[in-house]
Amino acid sequence: MNSTNTETIALTPLRRLAVFAAAATLLCLVLAALAGRADAAFGISSFDGEVTTSSGGPAEQAGSHPYKATTTIKFNTTTNSGGATIPDGAFKTVETRLPPGLIGNPHATPKCRIPDFLAGEALALGNCPNDTAVGVGHVTTELFGGTISAPVYNLQPGPNQAARFGFHILTASIFLNVSVRTGGDYGLTITIPNSSQGLPILGTGLELWGVPANPSHDGERGKCEGLFGPSGESCPSGAQERAFLTNPTSCTGPVSTGLRVDSWQEPNSYATASFLSHDTEGKAVGATGCERLPFEPSFEVAATPGSAASPSSLDVSVHIPQHEGLEELASSQLRKAVVTLPQGVTVNAAAANGLAACSEAQIDVRGPGAVGCPDASKIGTTEILSPLLEEPLKGGVYLAKQGENEFGSLLAIYAVAEAEGVLIKLPGKLEADASTGQVTATFGEDPQLPFSDVRLSFFGGSSGVLSAPGTCGTYTATGTFTPWSGSAPVTKQSSFAVTSGPNGSACPKGLFEPQLRAGTVNPVAGRYSNLSLTVSREDGAPALTGLDVKLPKGLLAKLAGVKYCPQAVLAAIPTGPGTGAAQLASPSCPADSQVGTVAVSAGTGPTPLYLDTGRAYLAGPYKGAPLSLALVTPALAGPLDLGNVVVRAALKVNPVTAQVEAVSDPIPTMLSGIPLALRDIRVTLNRKRFTLNPTTCDPSKVLAKIAGSGGAAATASNRFQVGACGRLGFSPRLSLALKGGTGRAQYPALTATVAAKPGQANLARVSVALPHSEFLAQEHIQTVCTRKQFAAGHCPKGSVYGYASAYSPLLAKPLRGPVYLRSSSNPLPDLVVALHGQIDVDLDGRIDSVGGGIRTTFQTIPDAPITKFVLAMKGGDKSLLVNSRDLCAAGAGRATARVTGQNGKTANQRPALSAGCGTKG
Repeated sequence: MNSTNTETIALTPLRRLAVFAAAATLLCLVLAALAGRADAAFGISSFDGEVTTSSGGPAEQAGSHPYKATTTIKFNTTTNSGGATIPDGAFKTVETRLPPGLIGNPHATPKCRIPDFLAGEALALGNCPNDTAVGVGHVTTELFGGTISAPVYNLQPGPNQAARFGFHILTASIFLNVSVRTGGDYGLTITIPNSSQGLPILGTGLELWGVPANPSHDGERGKCEGLFGPSGESCPSGAQERAFLTNPTSCTGPVSTGLRVDSWQEPNSYATASFLSHDTEGKAVGATGCERLPFEPSFEVAATPGSAASPSSLDVSVHIPQHEGLEELASSQLRKAVVTLPQGVTVNAAAANGLAACSEAQIDVRGPGAVGCPDASKIGTTEILSPLLEEPLKGGVYLAKQGENEFGSLLAIYAVAEAEGVLIKLPGKLEADASTGQVTATFGEDPQLPFSDVRLSFFGGSSGVLSAPGTCGTYTATGTFTPWSGSAPVTKQSSFAVTSGPNGSACPKGLFEPQLRAGTVNPVAGRYSNLSLTVSREDGAPALTGLDVKLPKGLLAKLAGVKYCPQAVLAAIPTGPGTGAAQLASPSCPADSQVGTVAVSAGTGPTPLYLDTGRAYLAGPYKGAPLSLALVTPALAGPLDLGNVVVRAALKVNPVTAQVEAVSDPIPTMLSGIPLALRDIRVTLNRKRFTLNPTTCDPSKVLAKIAGSGGAAATASNRFQVGACGRLGFSPRLSLALKGGTGRAQYPALTATVAAKPGQANLARVSVALPHSEFLAQEHIQTVCTRKQFAAGHCPKGSVYGYASAYSPLLAKPLRGPVYLRSSSNPLPDLVVALHGQIDVDLDGRIDSVGGGIRTTFQTIPDAPITKFVLAMKGGDKSLLVNSRDLCAAGAGRATARVTGQNGKTANQRPALSAGCGTKG
């Protein structure tokens, strides 16, 4: 006996005998038919179907629940040697592709257990309860002269099956496996796999009921459907009346139902057919009345923990009420969702720590394959609730590979969810505003499948993919949702609050208190050593936007042997997304122009992203400065290549002290819509024998003016001092030579030469008093350059009274330049040496009288190594000296030189004034 939920139907011995006899007879006839079968071409003769109302007309109303849906298939036939009509082969697999949006709810009825379905299979009975029946299956065969029928039951699905139905034809069990076309249009496909070869089937038919528990089906439900049609008995259902079928909620015109079938004789060689939805007269029709469909989405965005300038988990939820009543029209399904997060919620650069990306091959987003995205590309979770499923679909949100996604975009994600044999893979495009970083996510052409809730939850934690706004307040997100019904999009808003600062601290007040750390690794006077400089800020503070650093006096660099990175090369370095990796692999600037490295930490949270991909190059004049640094940093953030950041820093050199000041261009705060949120910038000048320590051990400072976003500004300093100055020797030698007239009242030329030994302390002050044999020729002081003219570089030619050259191991070529008389606040003009070359240096000498003689004092000399300095003053009518006696007769005398080194040591001396007496010419 077979029991249902409502009754017990007893099969009399007579009926069982009749069924068994029919089966035995049919098997004999099948064997006879197959014995005389001729080989012919397998194919589909016709394929048709309809979705109808209870009155028999086409069910055209979108979102309605049809009375039933039917399909019929006829196969090509031939005649065997005995004159019987037989199929041109035995079908193996039948796949029917239902139109997208035509939905079947497998939970509209109870499900029959597979053991119950298979019980009594030999008698084509089974033990499935009547209330698990969802329709009737038909098979057309020449045997018995027509069509035989069987009830179709809703069965427990197997693994990776959205639903499974089945019916028995004599001794054969026919399974109909239902799958969702993952990666395609997400319509339903009904597959009959590995059909029996024992029955010569000319055609099949399938009738599925819109509401299986409807009493109108009592006469053909379950056991009441016999081999040749309804038995005449009544088999009511005890289940609740629920809709099994629902029409699409889009009104895009006639829809297509497809079919493909292969045969046992030629597996995997498919015959295909299709038909368009039509009315009873065959006229193509599609769903109508979409304007009547409800569509009432709501939208919520929540951020946790609500701390400013911190990584934040973010939940985005969409709810669409479902209308499942038998007389109700279904809610329109969601076609497109566009969610714009509040301004201030941005992509967190720190999330790139350990992050990977999912390739197109790994996601197979437009194919049926399983998802193979690496765990490291998972940035959140997905949960979808659907009335078609008893369990929620769950899965992950994965970062798509840059550029290698169907949008070709920098940022894209995949939302993946799976349950009960249904796999959803949704690609979403992320757009970050180039100036504000505001994020907009777009999911277009979503599946025509009903859901009540969708929730995407993005991970927070130390490397959360999103960063909360930088200040406390209320922030509002906007969602725009477009239905498949074609009705107007619906826009909703949702707000959340940011109530604290990072790590639960007080709300940020916009304080800008950056820190500076700077110095040489080996702070020994006169030694070469790497120079390191780091500027940092805390989360919540304004972003770093500019840097002006003044180094201590005497902290210099050896430019000799270092080439410039050409201006044209720097200008050609690409900065767009995807260009950073190539720059890292093959830098544009010549290797011999590199003088250091650049590293940055970026992003919010306790574990910012550390990038050490940058290089510092020496470059030529820039913005009025004689030199510049070019800081080129390929921005490779985990799987993202944001391009190259090129920042120039003009290297100003104080012409009096040779003190170096580096003034950067604006530092980018955003790359391709991703805020850098730089936590620190580290520049290390580590070229071998490049950075040279001063030779004074006086304490000094590295000074910095630091600019921040929003006009913020701050100053910072770091103490700097080298040691071991006393170990440095100091023994420069001064020689003085006159050339020209040696007689009294004649005007000689003077050449003064200072020679210094490498590795010793540098000159700090030089004062030279000439002997009484030389007086100042005041009559020759005619043209004097004004300070204004000198500052503008426009001294008159007449103010030039000599020339000078300075040789330094730091420079490939000596500095050379004129010697001017320049106006002064002192009684006499100053003697100013204007040296030009790779850099410019001005030596300001004060002229005065001491003990009745002329004295020149260079009070401030740059702390820079000089191997030789030559001062050549003119003679004749441009000479500033006049002989007070005959130099060859009375002797030229000795000068008095007071020479002080940067380390405080002195090398005072009394050099003889050579007049060239006794020499020819």
